[in-house]
Amino acid sequence: MGKLLRELNEVIEKEIDLYNKFILLLQEQWDCITRYSLDSLNEIIEKKENMVQQMQRLEKNRTGVMEKIARLRGVPEAGLTLKKIIQTTVNPVRVNLGKSRETLLSQIATINELHEGIKGLMDHSSLSLKKSLAFVHSKSEEANSPYHPNGKLGEGHLQGRMLNFNA
Repeated sequence: MGKLLRELNEVIEKEIDLYNKFILLLQEQWDCITRYSLDSLNEIIEKKENMVQQMQRLEKNRTGVMEKIARLRGVPEAGLTLKKIIQTTVNPVRVNLGKSRETLLSQIATINELHEGIKGLMDHSSLSLKKSLAFVHSKSEEANSPYHPNGKLGEGHLQGRMLNFNA
């Protein structure tokens, strides 16, 4: 059992390292969005996808170790959590597992906060861009219109295909 607990702790420590890198990547993504740097953002998105795949592999490994522990203990796999393992284990590795669990929970909360912040920033940035485009379009329309906002006809630069009215 001790060997499986140490293996579980190693997998969780790898997850912690990967989550730390993922948090840094999310912070870089925030910076890219605020700078409107599309090329950098695309690179970060690609890195994030690779990291998510690594996280999924580690999670699969962790699940496999947890299943082995559940079988050795004779308990249902679905009911065995890291918290329960920590509470019911006498092995000294349990202290490390407890610290690792707290670190993971903290990292997950940080990732969720960053994700929500990035989502809000993306929404705000896209709305700002839409408003800017609408403003530019309206100014372009005003510049080409022969009518003033008060409805009076102005000295427009009207040109037809066949005749120039300003000549």
